[in-house]
Amino acid sequence: MATPRVAPMTGTAITITESGIPTLEICTMNNYARHPRFTITAALLFWVAVYASVSAQPPSPSPPGGKGGAPINAICPVTTDEEIDPRFTALYQGQTIGLCCKKCLRTFEDDPDAYIVNLPESQIAAIPKADKANDTTEHDDHGEHAHGDNDAVVATAAEPAHDDDSHEHEPSSADDAVEAAEHDHATDHDDSRPRILTWLGKFHPPSTDLPIGVLLGAALAEGLFIVSKREMFRSAAAFCVLLAAVGAATAVPLGWFNAGFALVDDDWVQTTHRWLGTSTALLTLLTLVLLISSSRSEKPSARLRFRVALFASAGLVGVTGFFGGALGYGIDHYAW
Repeated sequence: MATPRVAPMTGTAITITESGIPTLEICTMNNYARHPRFTITAALLFWVAVYASVSAQPPSPSPPGGKGGAPINAICPVTTDEEIDPRFTALYQGQTIGLCCKKCLRTFEDDPDAYIVNLPESQIAAIPKADKANDTTEHDDHGEHAHGDNDAVVATAAEPAHDDDSHEHEPSSADDAVEAAEHDHATDHDDSRPRILTWLGKFHPPSTDLPIGVLLGAALAEGLFIVSKREMFRSAAAFCVLLAAVGAATAVPLGWFNAGFALVDDDWVQTTHRWLGTSTALLTLLTLVLLISSSRSEKPSARLRFRVALFASAGLVGVTGFFGGALGYGIDHYAW
C-alpha cells in the first residue's frame, strides 16, 4: 500500500471546524526553514507593530505653568466628595489645583473664585493674596479720588449698591456651584454603575495598545505582500488581523465601562472617540470575516474586499487613537 505524499504547505490556512469556530493555521514552506529571512522579517513586523502602538499614545503633558508642582489639594473643590485625578489640574495664582474630572476642570476655570473657597483653610492660606491686594489698592485710589462734600453722599449711595450687588451675586454663584457639581457628579461619576464595571473600565487605555499596533502591522504586511508577493507577508497580515479582532472586541466594552453608557456625551471629543472606537471594532471584525472568506475563495475580488476593509480599519484606528489622546491632553496635543 503506497503512503500518500504530503505536499509542502505554504501561506495561511483558515479552516472552519465542525463546531463552527474558525481556526487560523500559519503554514511554513520547506524553503522557509532554509532561509532565516522569514524569521527576521516576522520579528521586524512584530517590533514595527509595537513601535506603532507606543507612538500612537500622546506624550505626557507638562505640569501647569511649567513649574512641575503637585496639586496642593486632595479633594476636588467642585465636586467636594471626590478625590482629585492628577491628570486634571489648573493653575490658580501660582498654585496647582487638582480636579477630579474634565468637567470639573472646565467649571473651575470658568470661575475659580467661586470654588477655591471649598478648599480647607490651610490650603487657601497657602495661595498668594497678590490679586486681592491689588483690588484693595485700586479701591483705595478710587476713594481718594472722591471730591469734597460729595464724599458722604457718594459713600452712602455706593455702599447700599455694593451690598445689593454682593447679595445678589453670592447666592447666584453658590447656586451655580451646586448645580455644576451635581451635574458633573451625575455624569462623570456615575454611581449607578456596578463597582466591578467601573474598575474594569480602568483597563481600557492599556487595552487599546494591541489593536492599534497589530492593525497597523497587518496593513503594513499586506502592503508588502502586494509588492513582493511573498507568502510570509500574507501570513503575517492574517495573524495580525486575528489578534486585532480579539483586541478590539476586548477594548471597546472596557471603553464603555470607563466612559459610562451614554449615546451622547457633553464633551464632543469624548462622543467622537466613543463612536469612532466602536466603529473601528466593528470594521475590524468585518475585516476578519472577509479574511476568512478570501481564504476560501480563489476570486481576486474576495481579497480586494479584505484589503479595502483592512486599510480602512488601519486608518480609522489611527484617528480613534488621536481623539483618545485628546481626551486627556487636549485636541491640540500634537501641535507643533
